[in-house]
Amino acid sequence: MAATGRASVRPVERHGAPPRSAARSRSVAPRRPSPSPARPAADHDGDSDSCRVRVSVRLRPKNANDLAHGADFDPCVELQPECKKLKLKKNNWSCETYKFDEVFSENASQKRVYEVVAKPVVESVLEGYNGTVMAYGQTGTGKTYTVGRLGKDDPSERGIMVRALEHIFSCMSLETDTVAISFLQLYLEYVQDLLAPEKINIPIVEDPKTGEVSLPGAAIVEIKDLEHVFQLLQIGEMNRHAANTKMNTESSRSHAILIIHIQRSSRTKGESSTSLPNGAEDMFPNNFPLILKSKLLIVDLAGSERINKSGSEGHMIEEAKFINLSLTSLGKCINALAENSPHIPTRDSKLTRILRDSFGGTARTSLVVTIGPSARHLSETSSTIMFGQRAMKIVNTIRIKEEVDYESLYKKVEREVDHLTSEIERQQKLNYTEKMQLERKLKESEASLNDLKVTTNMQIENLETEKHQLESASKRLMLDLDKEKGKNNILSEQIIHLETVLRENKQQQIENISNTNILADTTKSHEKKIRELQRQLEEERFQSASMKDLLNVLQQQLSDARNSVKENMDCELKRQLSRTTEEFASQVRCLEEKISELVSENELVYEELKSTQEKIQQEMMHKQVLENEILRLKQSSAGNCTEESKGLCGMVRSGSGLGNVPLMSKSGKSRETLSNQRGTISKIFEEVGLPNVLALLKSEELEVQIHAVKVVANLAAEDINQERIVQEGGLEALLSFLETSENTTIHRVTAGAIANLAMNGSNQGLIMNKGGARLLANIASKTDDPQTLRMVAGALANLCGNEKLHVMLKQDGGIKALLGMFRTGHNEVIAQIARGMANFAKCESRVISQGHRKGRSLLIEDGVLNWMMANSSAFSASTRRHIELAFCHLAQNEDNARDIIITGGIKELLRISRESSRDDTRNLARKALNSNTAFLKEIQ
Repeated sequence: MAATGRASVRPVERHGAPPRSAARSRSVAPRRPSPSPARPAADHDGDSDSCRVRVSVRLRPKNANDLAHGADFDPCVELQPECKKLKLKKNNWSCETYKFDEVFSENASQKRVYEVVAKPVVESVLEGYNGTVMAYGQTGTGKTYTVGRLGKDDPSERGIMVRALEHIFSCMSLETDTVAISFLQLYLEYVQDLLAPEKINIPIVEDPKTGEVSLPGAAIVEIKDLEHVFQLLQIGEMNRHAANTKMNTESSRSHAILIIHIQRSSRTKGESSTSLPNGAEDMFPNNFPLILKSKLLIVDLAGSERINKSGSEGHMIEEAKFINLSLTSLGKCINALAENSPHIPTRDSKLTRILRDSFGGTARTSLVVTIGPSARHLSETSSTIMFGQRAMKIVNTIRIKEEVDYESLYKKVEREVDHLTSEIERQQKLNYTEKMQLERKLKESEASLNDLKVTTNMQIENLETEKHQLESASKRLMLDLDKEKGKNNILSEQIIHLETVLRENKQQQIENISNTNILADTTKSHEKKIRELQRQLEEERFQSASMKDLLNVLQQQLSDARNSVKENMDCELKRQLSRTTEEFASQVRCLEEKISELVSENELVYEELKSTQEKIQQEMMHKQVLENEILRLKQSSAGNCTEESKGLCGMVRSGSGLGNVPLMSKSGKSRETLSNQRGTISKIFEEVGLPNVLALLKSEELEVQIHAVKVVANLAAEDINQERIVQEGGLEALLSFLETSENTTIHRVTAGAIANLAMNGSNQGLIMNKGGARLLANIASKTDDPQTLRMVAGALANLCGNEKLHVMLKQDGGIKALLGMFRTGHNEVIAQIARGMANFAKCESRVISQGHRKGRSLLIEDGVLNWMMANSSAFSASTRRHIELAFCHLAQNEDNARDIIITGGIKELLRISRESSRDDTRNLARKALNSNTAFLKEIQ
């Protein structure tokens, strides 16, 4: 792959590796000492960690063809595993001995082959080096078995691919490290992606600076666990070309290449500070995170074959020609590298271009050659052995590829930038707040200053006014003072005048003394008058006393008058009291009459109460009769529990959306049983009435409840009864059963009744508003009973047919509950799930096409698309039709295009447009492909 950042490549001088000065250029192999033809090139120091290409040979056990020709051909190979040698018998008197790094007999286990051939390479890849594990040999000698065997059912049969990924997962931390794979095949000199088969001509690109080979456009899938690995490898094996020949019933017609990309954290801050080359410290400081990027190629080559032996015909001859051509080019490169040729013909084939780094490059390479025991294929066996012998002469210079982890560095810098940005924004906000506060204070100070100025000016004006007033007042006071002075002068003159008058008065007093005698005489006359007045006063007092006596007399007369008046009033009061008594007596008589009337009414009420009690007793007796009838029906149907369950399940009919066919049992016996049950239930319904049937739901006996629910479920199967059931409170009672009951039978029958009620659009809204979807989802999560889950899935599928309820259905967990019920694996449950998805997708597509809603499908948000892709061809024809229809409706929405492309949905749309059994589904798939530019671009 192309490097994501500037790499720090550290050449590592392994044991036996040539010095850096001896490394070849991009297309020239390094000069190596040529070992003698009789014995292979050994490691320079014999260590298993050498950079030489390590070659092992594995002998296939005899197969049916070998045993059939056993009388004509003896085994041509003799193994010496303890000496790591094998003898190739050319005839009875001539043989040649060859030495390999390891020799596996026909009894060698897959585990031992992995530990010897691939495990050292995988461990080297985990340390940061590139590696290659490759299988080479004649067709039918076990290359695919050795390398690509999945062994999902038998772990001991697993090949190198699966075991290498197991090893990698056991040694890596998925929190800090990542593993991704690409799975390719080289077919007819075209590089095709086995995980995305529509990519059939992927280019091979070489980096002009590093010489690294990459395949841009190939799918690179990140993996997290071994189950995901099995899925991807199975997809790749299904897409790989294979054919039946005389030499191999499953002959690979292409070279398979599994590329495992590994990225591991190399060091953190303060670690491995001395691991970088000189002069790189400025480029990669200690606090820069480094990652190791390595790549492991596991190659399963197609087997070389001769047409006269394999019996290839037609197109298979063309395939064999390209296989042999690419293997011949690989052999030429191996020969040139083994002979230290100045020119390596790596560009003669795409296979040699892809494997350029594996032979004579920087990867640790391990090769396993597979041979057969029969002398009938002596020439092919000899050619395979000589290929391995020449490969052992090649020495690679391995290097660690260490890069700066710019992604984590970018995230770290981004976090710091975000932190600094938020800090700056916080400081700016604080500064802005302080600025606003200062501006507000400044404005308040300016306003205070202005007010102070105004106040000061007013005070100055007031002071000036007061000054003027004081000046005017002082002027007035001066004037008044002048006036007072004038008055004083006048008073002085008057004083002088009075003194003159006083002297004159003194003169007059002397004159008045003479008049005193005259005044004495006058006084005597006045005293006489006073005595006369006193005598008159005494007379007036005597008259007053006489008047008091008269008053007493009058008061006595008044009291006598009052007593007489009181006696008159008593008489009058007695008369009024008698009248009041008569009125009270008349009222008492009226009350007694009313009491007698009430007593008679009470007697009537008592009679009515007595009749009502008799009716209640009759109703209780009728109820007991009904319960006995239900128990009798239960006993009569005890031998048909399975058929009853199927019959009840048959009452769940498809809602709005797709189809209106009742889900009835196909057996005639079940139909007859259901018909008899409905007839019995109709008879009970006519005799008892719906309110009494609903009343039985509250019975304390479990069996009575179960049979009452079954009656309601059968009644709900008829449209004419649904409205009455809802009006009488039947829906609330059923939902209450779902929430409170723990009985599986009640859950199953109640879910069936709700499914029947959910066929009506008005009932759907009531069910959702009362939490029906949430209760159904809760039941689905708690039970594993297939029939109960079928009822629940049918009810949710009917609710999916109402586009107004989609958002609420998703919020209440209805979609996730549908997907969760897939765990049962029951065909009828899965059929209801597929129908619900089709209802949902169809209604949603209609709403989006009318412009009422936009955006991704709610189904995609809950992972339905992945479920469809994984299960589109795994069920019955009717279930597949529903899944195909739902998928085509999802494809109509352009906002879903990206998700469909990512999950590989283009291939599924093309398949539906060609292979679907329904014309409308095929037309819908073609419409989606032709109307969506993203789909057209992907197809091209």
